[in-house]
Amino acid sequence: MDANYSLPDNVAIITLQSLDDGTALLRLAHLFQAAEDPQYSVMAKVELKKLFGKRTKSAMRKLKWRVVGDTESSPAPITGRPVDNQALVVELGPMEIRTFLLKL
Repeated sequence: MDANYSLPDNVAIITLQSLDDGTALLRLAHLFQAAEDPQYSVMAKVELKKLFGKRTKSAMRKLKWRVVGDTESSPAPITGRPVDNQALVVELGPMEIRTFLLKL
Protein backbone atom coordinates (compact mmCIF):
# COMPACT_ATOMS: atom_id res chain seq x y z
CA MET A 1 0.00 0.00 0.00
CA ASP A 2 1.18 3.53 -0.72
CA ALA A 3 2.78 4.90 2.48
CA ASN A 4 0.60 8.05 2.37
CA TYR A 5 -2.69 6.22 1.82
CA SER A 6 -5.10 4.46 4.15
CA LEU A 7 -8.54 2.99 3.62
CA PRO A 8 -11.51 5.16 4.61
CA ASP A 9 -12.64 4.49 8.19
CA ASN A 10 -15.93 3.02 6.93
CA VAL A 11 -14.30 0.43 4.59
CA ALA A 12 -12.53 -2.87 5.27
CA ILE A 13 -10.75 -5.42 3.12
CA ILE A 14 -12.59 -8.65 3.89
CA THR A 15 -10.73 -10.81 1.38
CA LEU A 16 -7.33 -10.50 -0.27
CA GLN A 17 -6.37 -13.92 -1.51
CA SER A 18 -3.88 -15.10 -4.10
CA LEU A 19 -5.44 -17.66 -6.45
CA ASP A 20 -3.75 -20.54 -8.29
CA ASP A 21 -4.09 -18.91 -11.72
CA GLY A 22 -1.98 -15.89 -10.73
CA THR A 23 -4.93 -13.60 -10.00
CA ALA A 24 -5.97 -12.16 -6.66
CA LEU A 25 -9.45 -12.04 -5.16
CA LEU A 26 -10.19 -8.69 -3.52
CA ARG A 27 -13.36 -8.04 -1.54
CA LEU A 28 -14.07 -4.60 -0.08
CA ALA A 29 -16.92 -3.94 2.38
CA HIS A 30 -18.63 -0.79 3.59
CA LEU A 31 -19.04 -1.23 7.35
CA PHE A 32 -22.08 0.98 8.06
CA GLN A 33 -25.80 0.82 7.24
CA ALA A 34 -27.65 3.68 5.59
CA ALA A 35 -28.55 6.31 8.23
CA GLU A 36 -26.64 4.43 10.95
CA ASP A 37 -24.10 7.21 11.44
CA PRO A 38 -24.15 10.74 9.99
CA GLN A 39 -20.40 10.73 9.31
CA TYR A 40 -19.77 7.14 8.15
CA SER A 41 -23.04 6.08 6.43
CA VAL A 42 -22.01 7.83 3.23
CA MET A 43 -20.50 6.76 -0.08
CA ALA A 44 -16.86 5.71 0.39
CA LYS A 45 -14.10 5.72 -2.22
CA VAL A 46 -11.08 3.40 -2.38
CA GLU A 47 -8.22 4.24 -4.74
CA LEU A 48 -6.92 0.93 -6.08
CA LYS A 49 -3.79 2.57 -7.53
CA LYS A 50 -2.78 3.69 -4.04
CA LEU A 51 -3.94 0.46 -2.40
CA PHE A 52 -1.57 -1.56 -4.57
CA GLY A 53 1.21 0.99 -4.83
CA LYS A 54 3.15 1.18 -8.09
CA ARG A 55 1.59 -1.90 -9.70
CA THR A 56 -0.25 -1.35 -12.98
CA LYS A 57 -3.65 -2.69 -13.92
CA SER A 58 -3.52 -5.40 -16.56
CA ALA A 59 -7.01 -6.87 -16.19
CA MET A 60 -10.14 -6.33 -14.16
CA ARG A 61 -13.52 -7.79 -14.93
CA LYS A 62 -16.90 -7.34 -13.35
CA LEU A 63 -18.42 -10.41 -11.73
CA LYS A 64 -22.10 -11.03 -12.42
CA TRP A 65 -24.26 -12.08 -9.47
CA ARG A 66 -27.68 -13.71 -9.63
CA VAL A 67 -30.15 -12.48 -6.98
CA VAL A 68 -32.73 -14.96 -5.72
CA GLY A 69 -35.83 -13.95 -3.77
CA ASP A 70 -38.11 -10.97 -3.39
CA THR A 71 -36.14 -7.79 -3.95
CA GLU A 72 -39.10 -5.51 -4.71
CA SER A 73 -40.21 -5.11 -1.08
CA SER A 74 -36.81 -3.71 -0.03
CA PRO A 75 -35.82 -0.09 -0.64
CA ALA A 76 -33.24 0.36 -3.39
CA PRO A 77 -29.73 0.27 -1.90
CA ILE A 78 -27.20 3.02 -2.50
CA THR A 79 -24.46 1.48 -4.62
CA GLY A 80 -21.22 2.71 -6.10
CA ARG A 81 -20.80 3.44 -9.79
CA PRO A 82 -18.79 1.18 -12.10
CA VAL A 83 -15.02 1.44 -11.64
CA ASP A 84 -13.36 4.04 -13.87
CA ASN A 85 -10.66 2.15 -15.78
CA GLN A 86 -8.33 5.17 -15.75
CA ALA A 87 -8.65 6.43 -12.16
CA LEU A 88 -9.28 2.96 -10.63
CA VAL A 89 -11.47 4.37 -7.85
CA VAL A 90 -14.01 2.00 -6.27
CA GLU A 91 -17.15 3.50 -4.71
CA LEU A 92 -19.02 1.67 -1.95
CA GLY A 93 -22.47 2.56 -0.65
CA PRO A 94 -23.61 1.69 2.88
CA MET A 95 -23.37 -2.08 3.54
CA GLU A 96 -22.15 -2.72 -0.02
CA ILE A 97 -19.56 -5.42 -0.72
CA ARG A 98 -17.66 -5.30 -4.01
CA THR A 99 -15.63 -8.20 -5.33
CA PHE A 100 -12.80 -8.05 -7.88
CA LEU A 101 -10.48 -10.47 -9.60
CA LEU A 102 -7.15 -8.70 -10.08
CA LYS A 103 -4.31 -9.68 -12.34
CA LEU A 104 -1.19 -7.91 -11.08
